[in-house]
Amino acid sequence: MKSSFTLLLTRSLKNTMAVFLFGGLSATSLAGVGEGQELYNAYCQICHGALGEGQTMGKPLTDAPANRLLDQELIDVITDGRAGTGMVAWEGSLSEVEIFDIASYIRNLQGKPALVLGGDDSGPSDDPNVIAGEMLFNGLADCISCHSYNEKGGSVGPSLEGVGSRLDDGAIMQALMSPSASIVDGYGVKEVEQQDGTLVRGRYRNDSELAVQIQSEDGQRWVTYFKERVAAVRDLDESLMPDTFSNLGANEQQQLLAFLKSL
Repeated sequence: MKSSFTLLLTRSLKNTMAVFLFGGLSATSLAGVGEGQELYNAYCQICHGALGEGQTMGKPLTDAPANRLLDQELIDVITDGRAGTGMVAWEGSLSEVEIFDIASYIRNLQGKPALVLGGDDSGPSDDPNVIAGEMLFNGLADCISCHSYNEKGGSVGPSLEGVGSRLDDGAIMQALMSPSASIVDGYGVKEVEQQDGTLVRGRYRNDSELAVQIQSEDGQRWVTYFKERVAAVRDLDESLMPDTFSNLGANEQQQLLAFLKSL
């Protein structure tokens, strides 16, 4: 299937009970995420995991390569499969609408908004506050060293792709002002006390009876510490995120908030 979203919308009218209004209105519609979840659970979960985390037979659907796929590329992979892998082509077994709904549900698993048909507002924002906020994010505030968006940035903190649609204004503000109040799963902090008393903190990555692995605060290194060679290993209930936001001026805070809401 190489059809455009417009053709897909036309064909979907024959297969769903949703009603689309044309005329002077723009042709936008929410995809069938609920239907996509049912289809995903029935056909995709066995290989890719209940939450897209990946299994022995199927790759993760929430990692960086999967997140980088354009909407049409994601639909094409489901439709045509991938030669040389276990990913089969679902064209002929599933309708175009069903494939679209599965793709939309996968976007939800990735923390992104559901696919939208006919949308044309995905270009860069021309809002001065958003533009200034992005400059702060990448510059003075240096959020980019820990967080990522648009496939660039650090990995010590959670990806902010789609954060504006996943969190309301209050939740975004709390994350900025009180980052330790709610730490995202997988981004917990461990502290290693070395024999000389030196303390090392970082994002916890792996742990075993023999060793613990943490990602350094600057995100540049994954370091393994053998437990028998250190004085202590502790779990911390605080975030690695610095107090940058509260130290910004009121205008800068509004600019950064506007940028995050635009993602």
